[in-house]
Amino acid sequence: MLFRKKYNSVKADFEQFLKANNCTYTIDKEDNDTTIFNFEFQAGHFVAAIRKQDDCVEVTYPCIATATMLHLPLVRSKCNDRNNSNILFKYSYSIDKEEGEINVHMSFFNNQVNNENMVHQLKAAFHFQREWQRDFDEAVSISKDYESADLESEIYKHQREMFMLRRLELRHQLDSNAAAIATGTGTLPLWQMLDTVAPLPAARLLFMTVNTVNGQQRIEDEQEIRNFNLRNVLVEGEGKQARLTRDYAVLDLHYKQGLDEKPMMTTITITAEGEDDHSIYSRITVTHVPRNASRLNSMSNEGRQPHSISMLIALDRSDDKQRQQEFDYMWTDAQLKARNGEKDSLTDDQLLLGQVTVADTAYNMYWGVQMFNSGRYYEAILYLENLFNSYRSDFFEMGSEGKRLFMEAAYKLGFCYNELGLPKQAFYYLDLMASDGNIRHTMELVNSMANSKDLRLFSYTEGVMDEVRRNFDDNEEMPENIRDFINFIRRRRGYAYIDFNQLDQAEKIFTQMLDEEDNADYAINELAYIKRLRQLRGEEISTKGDNNTPEVGPTDAPPF
Repeated sequence: MLFRKKYNSVKADFEQFLKANNCTYTIDKEDNDTTIFNFEFQAGHFVAAIRKQDDCVEVTYPCIATATMLHLPLVRSKCNDRNNSNILFKYSYSIDKEEGEINVHMSFFNNQVNNENMVHQLKAAFHFQREWQRDFDEAVSISKDYESADLESEIYKHQREMFMLRRLELRHQLDSNAAAIATGTGTLPLWQMLDTVAPLPAARLLFMTVNTVNGQQRIEDEQEIRNFNLRNVLVEGEGKQARLTRDYAVLDLHYKQGLDEKPMMTTITITAEGEDDHSIYSRITVTHVPRNASRLNSMSNEGRQPHSISMLIALDRSDDKQRQQEFDYMWTDAQLKARNGEKDSLTDDQLLLGQVTVADTAYNMYWGVQMFNSGRYYEAILYLENLFNSYRSDFFEMGSEGKRLFMEAAYKLGFCYNELGLPKQAFYYLDLMASDGNIRHTMELVNSMANSKDLRLFSYTEGVMDEVRRNFDDNEEMPENIRDFINFIRRRRGYAYIDFNQLDQAEKIFTQMLDEEDNADYAINELAYIKRLRQLRGEEISTKGDNNTPEVGPTDAPPF
């Protein structure tokens, strides 16, 4: 039968440990209930408490880091994260009012006070202290891009954007069907959707058939076709009374385009994706049927290639009045707080909203940002393009905040178009910030160029890597976020080399990455794809090793 250790036994075991490890210590408090030890272990200062009602010792590392009061939300967030993921140590903080700073603490319990266990846990404390400092420094570095006191909110928003940026970092597959994501509310006219995601310039509409389980409808009036509402094809009723009544619909749009007098067809498939208390969801997939080959439309022309794009949309059960009321409240609240000097209580988005004085512009900004942050990319475009256009003509008369709002709208528009699988449209907006030094903006621009097979990718990314080399010496430790950024650039260049049939160049890059933890998985996938391409192409890749094969860019290697 096991018995709990007595207070005096735990205290004696702990004193024996301190002496065995030559730890200097003092006893600050000793009474009938508690003994407090202050001790040094390998140059670290610790505090241990042994209480009469317990059978263990509680060890505290009283100051693993300090932070300014500005970073209080960030410290709170990091402590919560650590406490959720680390079962050994408990993280907490206190505020030193005299110094005006935050002290971060770490503690653990040990109910087996023997030399091996205590040494292991104390050394682990040093490891987690270094890990905390590295992660916290990186978060603070990221937060410098923002002027908001709510750093916790801004950091999580940044991390989400970085996740989305990396999700857009495509990998090659022999068979791939990309699906773009968007949701929205209100009316969605057919022609507005096509103009955004699958334009048909100079098209002369002939007719459209709408096929559902209830039969077929033929529409010949051009204006009726253009205004056909895609949002409620599968739905009956409005607002809270709206309900899903069909599982699918197929729209066949017949038209003639340009010099080609032969009728062409685009198929729009709408399928039900379920519903909840707030919204009814459906998926729209647009497929352009490949055009016939001709002198104006050769086999290599994009018009001869299958092209489809898919997006998830939603019909919300809220109405325009509710949306207007929400905007009015948020805009008024942001303006009042900005005017009353309460900027510290506003997020970065709210700060910008509070500085907009024109109602229409503010409305587009508010809902554009809301849609963007919610992943509702198609609908975000509709608002953000209005915002972008309203500010563009006044750009040279704007102050710094206005220009910042304009550039952020351009970045978000580029991001949305990339999410919809439309990198050429994305480039129009992202190129505006090609040299502004913002890592998020640069990554999105590189994604756009790589995914659209843009030759400018090679010269642009080489310039970026040269700039990094100029700013960091060979022996200088590169910050983790910069190293991640450079790895991203290298992967994108390797991906692009494959698209331009420079398989040797790509193979060199990805072979170098096989021993790199951050890049190995991606490299294995791309090298397998290159091997498969060589097998499929046979003699078509006989140029391997040919000195006459032009190089699009220099051989890539890690920057240091």
